[in-house]
Amino acid sequence: MIEMKQALIIGLFGVMIMSTVSCEIGDKSGQSDYDSLFLGFYLGMERQAFFDHCWEYNRQKIFTHGPTNTSVEYRMEHDLDYPAVMRFYPTFENDRIFEMPVLFSYAAWAPWNRQFQSDTLLTDVLDLFRQWYGQDFEVLEHQTMGKVYYRIDGKRRINIFIKDEQHVQAVFTDLKVEKELKEATRKDDKR
Repeated sequence: MIEMKQALIIGLFGVMIMSTVSCEIGDKSGQSDYDSLFLGFYLGMERQAFFDHCWEYNRQKIFTHGPTNTSVEYRMEHDLDYPAVMRFYPTFENDRIFEMPVLFSYAAWAPWNRQFQSDTLLTDVLDLFRQWYGQDFEVLEHQTMGKVYYRIDGKRRINIFIKDEQHVQAVFTDLKVEKELKEATRKDDKR
Protein backbone atom coordinates (compact mmCIF):
# COMPACT_ATOMS: atom_id res chain seq x y z
CA MET A 1 0.00 0.00 0.00
CA ILE A 2 2.79 2.43 0.91
CA GLU A 3 4.70 1.56 -2.28
CA MET A 4 1.64 2.34 -4.42
CA LYS A 5 1.14 5.67 -2.66
CA GLN A 6 4.82 6.52 -3.11
CA ALA A 7 4.61 5.66 -6.78
CA LEU A 8 1.52 7.80 -7.14
CA ILE A 9 3.14 10.75 -5.48
CA ILE A 10 6.27 10.42 -7.56
CA GLY A 11 4.25 10.21 -10.76
CA LEU A 12 2.37 13.34 -9.79
CA PHE A 13 5.51 15.39 -9.51
CA GLY A 14 6.64 14.23 -12.93
CA VAL A 15 3.50 15.54 -14.52
CA MET A 16 3.99 18.89 -12.86
CA ILE A 17 7.51 19.18 -14.16
CA MET A 18 6.61 18.32 -17.71
CA SER A 19 3.85 20.89 -17.76
CA THR A 20 6.15 23.52 -16.35
CA VAL A 21 8.93 22.66 -18.78
CA SER A 22 6.60 22.88 -21.73
CA CYS A 23 5.08 26.10 -20.37
CA GLU A 24 1.63 24.62 -20.76
CA ILE A 25 -0.99 24.91 -18.10
CA GLY A 26 -3.74 23.15 -19.96
CA ASP A 27 -4.13 19.44 -20.28
CA LYS A 28 -3.74 17.67 -23.61
CA SER A 29 -6.90 15.62 -23.03
CA GLY A 30 -9.16 18.41 -24.22
CA GLN A 31 -9.91 19.85 -20.81
CA SER A 32 -10.64 23.56 -20.74
CA ASP A 33 -8.13 26.06 -19.38
CA TYR A 34 -10.48 26.50 -16.44
CA ASP A 35 -10.07 22.83 -15.48
CA SER A 36 -6.29 22.81 -15.76
CA LEU A 37 -4.06 22.90 -12.72
CA PHE A 38 -0.37 22.39 -13.54
CA LEU A 39 1.96 19.82 -15.09
CA GLY A 40 -0.88 18.08 -16.92
CA PHE A 41 -3.21 17.70 -13.92
CA TYR A 42 -6.76 19.01 -14.12
CA LEU A 43 -9.92 19.24 -12.07
CA GLY A 44 -12.08 16.20 -12.69
CA MET A 45 -9.07 14.00 -13.54
CA GLU A 46 -9.82 10.39 -12.64
CA ARG A 47 -7.95 8.89 -9.69
CA GLN A 48 -6.27 6.19 -11.81
CA ALA A 49 -5.22 8.72 -14.46
CA PHE A 50 -3.67 10.80 -11.68
CA PHE A 51 -1.72 7.78 -10.41
CA ASP A 52 -0.63 6.79 -13.92
CA HIS A 53 0.50 10.34 -14.64
CA CYS A 54 2.53 10.44 -11.42
CA TRP A 55 4.00 7.02 -12.06
CA GLU A 56 5.27 8.07 -15.48
CA TYR A 57 6.90 11.22 -14.10
CA ASN A 58 8.40 9.24 -11.28
CA ARG A 59 9.81 6.80 -13.81
CA GLN A 60 11.41 9.77 -15.58
CA LYS A 61 12.83 10.98 -12.23
CA ILE A 62 10.87 14.22 -12.42
CA PHE A 63 8.70 13.53 -9.35
CA THR A 64 9.52 11.89 -6.08
CA HIS A 65 7.56 11.33 -2.90
CA GLY A 66 7.34 13.96 -0.20
CA PRO A 67 8.03 13.52 3.50
CA THR A 68 6.19 10.58 5.09
CA ASN A 69 5.12 9.47 1.61
CA THR A 70 1.91 11.51 1.76
CA SER A 71 2.55 13.88 -1.13
CA VAL A 72 4.14 14.17 -4.52
CA GLU A 73 7.28 16.29 -4.57
CA TYR A 74 8.54 18.34 -7.49
CA ARG A 75 11.84 20.23 -7.28
CA MET A 76 11.44 23.64 -8.89
CA GLU A 77 14.98 24.50 -9.94
CA HIS A 78 14.26 27.38 -12.34
CA ASP A 79 10.61 28.35 -11.89
CA LEU A 80 11.11 30.78 -9.00
CA ASP A 81 13.86 33.22 -8.00
CA TYR A 82 15.48 30.50 -5.87
CA PRO A 83 15.21 26.70 -6.05
CA ALA A 84 12.04 25.55 -4.32
CA VAL A 85 10.05 22.47 -3.49
CA MET A 86 6.43 21.98 -4.50
CA ARG A 87 4.41 19.26 -2.70
CA PHE A 88 0.86 18.27 -3.52
CA TYR A 89 -1.74 15.55 -3.29
CA PRO A 90 -5.36 15.92 -4.45
CA THR A 91 -8.65 15.45 -2.69
CA PHE A 92 -10.89 13.15 -4.70
CA GLU A 93 -14.67 13.22 -4.90
CA ASN A 94 -16.30 10.31 -6.78
CA ASP A 95 -12.78 9.21 -7.82
CA ARG A 96 -12.05 12.52 -9.57
CA ILE A 97 -9.86 15.44 -8.52
CA PHE A 98 -12.02 17.95 -6.68
CA GLU A 99 -9.33 19.95 -4.90
CA MET A 100 -5.55 20.21 -5.14
CA PRO A 101 -3.70 21.68 -2.15
CA VAL A 102 -0.10 22.63 -3.02
CA LEU A 103 2.62 23.55 -0.54
CA PHE A 104 5.65 25.59 -1.62
CA SER A 105 8.92 26.21 0.24
CA TYR A 106 12.38 27.36 -0.74
CA ALA A 107 14.90 24.51 -0.77
CA ALA A 108 17.37 26.58 1.30
CA TRP A 109 14.82 27.64 3.93
CA ALA A 110 16.05 27.90 7.51
CA PRO A 111 14.72 30.08 10.34
CA TRP A 112 17.82 32.29 10.16
CA ASN A 113 17.71 32.75 6.34
CA ARG A 114 15.46 35.81 6.12
CA GLN A 115 15.57 35.89 2.31
CA PHE A 116 13.92 32.45 2.18
CA GLN A 117 10.95 33.20 4.45
CA SER A 118 7.38 32.77 3.25
CA ASP A 119 6.71 36.48 2.68
CA THR A 120 9.39 36.50 -0.04
CA LEU A 121 8.17 33.16 -1.34
CA LEU A 122 4.59 34.46 -1.60
CA THR A 123 5.70 37.22 -3.97
CA ASP A 124 7.64 34.68 -6.03
CA VAL A 125 4.73 32.20 -6.20
CA LEU A 126 2.26 34.97 -7.08
CA ASP A 127 4.50 36.10 -9.96
CA LEU A 128 4.67 32.51 -11.24
CA PHE A 129 0.90 32.02 -10.95
CA ARG A 130 0.27 35.28 -12.79
CA GLN A 131 2.40 33.93 -15.64
CA TRP A 132 0.55 30.60 -15.62
CA TYR A 133 -3.05 31.70 -14.97
CA GLY A 134 -3.30 35.45 -15.63
CA GLN A 135 -2.56 38.74 -13.92
CA ASP A 136 -5.88 39.42 -12.21
CA PHE A 137 -5.55 37.89 -8.75
CA GLU A 138 -7.69 39.66 -6.16
CA VAL A 139 -6.87 39.92 -2.46
CA LEU A 140 -9.05 39.61 0.62
CA GLU A 141 -8.37 39.67 4.34
CA HIS A 142 -9.27 36.38 6.04
CA GLN A 143 -9.75 36.09 9.81
CA THR A 144 -7.34 33.19 10.27
CA MET A 145 -5.23 33.06 7.10
CA GLY A 146 -4.49 36.77 6.71
CA LYS A 147 -4.18 37.97 3.12
CA VAL A 148 -5.54 35.48 0.61
CA TYR A 149 -4.89 36.04 -3.07
CA TYR A 150 -7.52 34.42 -5.24
CA ARG A 151 -8.64 34.02 -8.81
CA ILE A 152 -11.86 32.50 -10.11
CA ASP A 153 -12.36 31.53 -13.72
CA GLY A 154 -15.07 29.18 -14.80
CA LYS A 155 -15.41 26.51 -12.14
CA ARG A 156 -11.79 26.82 -10.92
CA ARG A 157 -10.85 28.85 -7.86
CA ILE A 158 -7.22 29.38 -6.90
CA ASN A 159 -6.36 30.58 -3.38
CA ILE A 160 -2.80 31.49 -2.33
CA PHE A 161 -1.74 32.45 1.19
CA ILE A 162 1.10 32.24 3.70
CA LYS A 163 0.76 29.10 5.79
CA ASP A 164 3.68 29.70 8.18
CA GLU A 165 7.17 31.24 8.11
CA GLN A 166 8.41 28.54 5.72
CA HIS A 167 5.43 27.64 3.51
CA VAL A 168 3.09 29.22 1.00
CA GLN A 169 -0.12 27.29 0.36
CA ALA A 170 -2.07 27.25 -2.89
CA VAL A 171 -5.43 25.49 -3.15
CA PHE A 172 -7.20 24.76 -6.44
CA THR A 173 -10.90 23.98 -6.02
CA ASP A 174 -13.64 22.83 -8.38
CA LEU A 175 -16.44 25.24 -7.45
CA LYS A 176 -19.11 23.12 -9.11
CA VAL A 177 -18.27 20.10 -6.97
CA GLU A 178 -17.86 22.29 -3.87
CA LYS A 179 -21.38 23.67 -4.40
CA GLU A 180 -22.80 20.15 -4.87
CA LEU A 181 -21.13 18.99 -1.65
CA LYS A 182 -22.47 21.98 0.31
CA GLU A 183 -25.99 21.36 -1.01
CA ALA A 184 -25.78 17.69 -0.08
CA THR A 185 -24.61 18.64 3.43
CA ARG A 186 -27.51 21.07 3.83
CA LYS A 187 -29.98 18.39 2.81
CA ASP A 188 -28.45 15.96 5.31
CA ASP A 189 -28.60 18.59 8.06
CA LYS A 190 -32.31 19.16 7.45
CA ARG A 191 -33.12 15.50 8.00
